[in-house]
Amino acid sequence: MGGLPRSKAVADAVVGQERGEPRPDADAVIAETVRTVVARRVQAGVDVVSDGEMSKISYATYIKDRITGFAGDSERSRRATRRLFRAFCSARLRGQTT
Repeated sequence: MGGLPRSKAVADAVVGQERGEPRPDADAVIAETVRTVVARRVQAGVDVVSDGEMSKISYATYIKDRITGFAGDSERSRRATRRLFRAFCSARLRGQTT
């Protein structure tokens, strides 16, 4: 059900769209690839068919294109993240839940 490898043409199309430099044939290249992927999955008997995430730059980042409030970079502190994760794990080990 997840993402599938992309051809160079699809990768170039998706990356171009992400950079704001879309190829003139990007929509057609992606649409044809999605048709092929879906047909192959149906033929293989896959119960829940998806497009293999062909049109998405990344499953983890395409949300910014769907919902407002997710654009831009945010500063992250690895030290703070590790500290919070350790505290979370410690609490779970003690049987505490949030």
